[in-house]
Amino acid sequence: MPEAKNKRVKSGTKLAVIAAVLVAVGYFGMRRGSEKTEGTGGAVPAAKSPATTSSSSAGQPTTRNTSVVAGAGSTPAERAALVEKIRRDYDEIRAKMSAEFAAAGAAFPGGVSAFLRQLALLEREMHADVAKVLLPRELEDYEMRETTTGKTQLQRLAGLQVTEETQRAAFRLRKQFDDRFALAFDVTPSALLERERARQEMLGRLRLVVDEATFDALVGPEDVSYAGLRALAAQQGLPPKVAADIWRMKNDYTVRKLEIIAQAGLSTEQRTAMQAALAAQIRSNVSALVGPDAVVAGGDALGWLPLAK
Repeated sequence: MPEAKNKRVKSGTKLAVIAAVLVAVGYFGMRRGSEKTEGTGGAVPAAKSPATTSSSSAGQPTTRNTSVVAGAGSTPAERAALVEKIRRDYDEIRAKMSAEFAAAGAAFPGGVSAFLRQLALLEREMHADVAKVLLPRELEDYEMRETTTGKTQLQRLAGLQVTEETQRAAFRLRKQFDDRFALAFDVTPSALLERERARQEMLGRLRLVVDEATFDALVGPEDVSYAGLRALAAQQGLPPKVAADIWRMKNDYTVRKLEIIAQAGLSTEQRTAMQAALAAQIRSNVSALVGPDAVVAGGDALGWLPLAK
C-alpha cells in the first residue's frame, strides 16, 4: 500500500509539473520570432503545417511538414482558416510532447528544462508559420486577441476610451518584454536584476505613450502598492504626484536591493549592512513626503518598505 501511495503521489506531482508548464506556454503564446513578420508585404508565402513530431535527445522538437499554400492575393478569410489549421496541428504536437514527457518521467532526456526548451522552440516555429500566412497588421491583431498579453490588456482597458494606436503601442511594449522573459526561469540574482531593470524600462516607456488613466488601468492590477500609494496620498491630502514619486522610489529600491544581492565578493555582514543602509535611506525619503506616521500605517501601499529596527 505505501508503494501504491507513493506512485500516486509521484504521478500527481508529474501532472502538476506538466500543468504548470502548459500554463507557462499559454502565457508565452505566439510571442517568439515576431521579427519574421517584417517584409512580408502583400504577398503571402507558403506555410508549413506540421503533421508529426518526435523528441530528439538534444531537446529539439522535430516536425515533418506538409506544404499548405496561402498564396499571393489570398483573402482574409482564407488566411484565417489556414491559421486555425496551423494552430490545431501544433496543438496535436504539443499534446504528444506532453504525453511523452509524462510517460518518461525522470527518464526524460534533459528533464523539465529540456521539455521547456522543446515547447519554446515549438511555439517559435508556430509563430513563424503563422507569420508567413498573415500580413503584419493581421498578425498583430491576432496576437492582441489571442495571446495572454493581448487578452489581459483588453480586459484592463475595458470601459476606457483608448485609441487603437495607443492600445497597439502599449501592447508592443508589453509584448517585447514578454518575448524576452515569459519563459525565462533563471532565478539567479543577476537574472532577476536584468529582468527587473527591463520591466522598469518598459514601464517608463509605457508611461510616455499612454495617459494617466490608461497607465493606472494597465499597471494597477499587477502592483498592489501602486493603487495603494494613490489612496494613501489622497488620505493624506497630497497630490497624485507624491504617489508617483514614491512608486518610483519603490522601483529604485527594488533594483538597488537586487544589485546588492548580485554583487560578487561581499560577505554576509557587508551585504546585510548595505541593505540596512539602503532601507533607512528610502524610509527617510518616503517619510519626508508623507510623514513618519503614514510610513508606519501605510499598509499594503508601503508593505515593501522594511520598518526601522
